[in-house]
Amino acid sequence: MRLPRFEYVEPKTLKEASKMLVDKGSVLLAGGTDLLVNMKHRVIQPKQVVNLKAIPKLDHITDGKDGLRIGTLSTLHDIASSPVIKERYPVLSQAAREVGAYAHQSMGTIGGNLCQGNRCRLYNQSFFWRGVRPSCFKTGGKLCYVVPKSKECHSAYCGDLAPVLIALDAQIKILGPEGERSLPLKKLYTHNGKKPLSLKKGEILKEILLPPTSGKTLYLKWRLRESLEFPIVSLALHIERDEKEWIKKANFVFSAVGPGPVETPEAEKMLKGATLEDGLIEKVSTQAVKEISPMRTSIYSPAYKRKMAGILLRQGLEKISS
Repeated sequence: MRLPRFEYVEPKTLKEASKMLVDKGSVLLAGGTDLLVNMKHRVIQPKQVVNLKAIPKLDHITDGKDGLRIGTLSTLHDIASSPVIKERYPVLSQAAREVGAYAHQSMGTIGGNLCQGNRCRLYNQSFFWRGVRPSCFKTGGKLCYVVPKSKECHSAYCGDLAPVLIALDAQIKILGPEGERSLPLKKLYTHNGKKPLSLKKGEILKEILLPPTSGKTLYLKWRLRESLEFPIVSLALHIERDEKEWIKKANFVFSAVGPGPVETPEAEKMLKGATLEDGLIEKVSTQAVKEISPMRTSIYSPAYKRKMAGILLRQGLEKISS
């Protein structure tokens, strides 16, 4: 498939890129592993493509007193192979290796991965395939084929890195026409399938900050193939204990079960002040399944996704407790 016609520009600074992005019909190009496929399918048909690769100092991985800073253009391969990330945040290195295949990891960036579009089996198709029926919400129409009577888009977020970073309480720095602002990574996601990111017009994800962490963190991904697969369901879980081995903090973040990374706060509360016993693990997993509401945005049924979500959480908690 050929790309549609577009204007190609290479700004030299983030401020310059931000100004270009304000124009209607402009999109950012980082690694291009998601964007270019969507352009070939005519899922996205931008008038202008703004390439960030010519902007210096956006691919750093810097260890400081306040934590680890990762530039938005750091590739997934950089993250997977970074000695400091392997030592201090091995789960992030693992999650980066779980994305696509080696070629995707060499080209894809952390910023692009975090800002990737939501997916749906009725949306991520060729223009010819989609043309046999009226447009859905995500392509400018007024209906959702996943939930026909719904008034909103139910496409699913399927990223690998966001659940891990949210579980580790990551912060992000954003640059836009009004200057810089910082916010928790979880607030980047709107849980609105049609507009899944909270970025304002002209804003660009600049940097990710990972605070110093303790405890144990795991990332579990259920898929049919070992590469080239988005998750059917994935889970990042982070557990911190006190000196008496009582749990003082628990974070569970699922991917591919909702229009954004999905947390299960009620299940997390059940673990605080407790220990990881078999009976409690089963109760926590049951509660987490009740808190997620997957839709049929892929070939897998919601019931199957809920079942696998519970299994992944039980496996993760059992592994951490052992």
